Amino acid sequence: MKVFVSWSGELSCQIAEVLKKWIPCIIQSVDVFFSPEDIEKGDNWDKTISSELSECKYGIICLTSDNTSAPWINFEAGAIAKSLDSKVTALMVNIKPSDIKGPLSRYQATRFERADFFQLIESINKALDTPLDSKVLENTFNAMWDSLEAEAMDLINKFSQKGDSQNKKGHITESEENNPLEEILQLLRKQSAILSNPQQLLPPDYMEHIQMSMYSRNREMYTENQMIFEELINVLEKTLIRLQSFPNHPVLNQFIEIFNYEEILMVLLHNADMSRNKRWRMKCKNLYEKYRSIITEKHNDLSQIDEDSYKNFIQFENN
Repeated sequence: MKVFVSWSGELSCQIAEVLKKWIPCIIQSVDVFFSPEDIEKGDNWDKTISSELSECKYGIICLTSDNTSAPWINFEAGAIAKSLDSKVTALMVNIKPSDIKGPLSRYQATRFERADFFQLIESINKALDTPLDSKVLENTFNAMWDSLEAEAMDLINKFSQKGDSQNKKGHITESEENNPLEEILQLLRKQSAILSNPQQLLPPDYMEHIQMSMYSRNREMYTENQMIFEELINVLEKTLIRLQSFPNHPVLNQFIEIFNYEEILMVLLHNADMSRNKRWRMKCKNLYEKYRSIITEKHNDLSQIDEDSYKNFIQFENN
């Protein structure tokens, strides 16, 4: 896989060379491309670079204190983002996130520090058709980082602006004061990057897992409801059998009266109707008919049955 590195200015060019040297050492299947000519000269948009850009799957923009406002790097960054489906990272060499202005601020900013740079390497690895194992990648990165950082820091120190040493104390104080602002700015940019690609926030695998969990839970709830319904029906059936065998048993008659047998049947019938379960509905209907038959036989008078309950049952039956 090819990685396109955009740069402008001497320091940015030197850092691009460091990336070209070290990234393939960490991920051997990656080839880093960058133009050997300064983009400010206007001669890098030839057919070769256009062809290379079309073959690249990832872009890195090397930003320094002297090129964040360069017109050509903004122009090239836009072309890279358009060609690479937003797989673009702005690598901050000797600047802070708040130093990035204009269109460049929309890209995910990466500090030239171990943790941030490793995230960049991980992102490149994920773009591969066959990514390296995460543990292998981490071990290789750890083995290479010290040398990579030392070489880059030598270049950064070499191109530091004059007078930095005299203003070091004031610069540190200003940096410390701006730390909260820098952290907020980084968080906002990360959130913007995530929201622009919702799949990073909710990957398809995660959504599938949630759906499967909900489906599994619904099945469990259905099974629980089914078990409760079957147990209640079983109790009511046994009660009717006992009542049929001992129609004048005082305890059974008190049980039916106290627990309002008909009302329980109507509640079960209502739930069966709501769940559209024909088997449950049929069981409730058969129980009610059996109960009515027993009461009729016992008293030989339908008036003993609660007329309202019977009407409700007939209404459910007709539905």
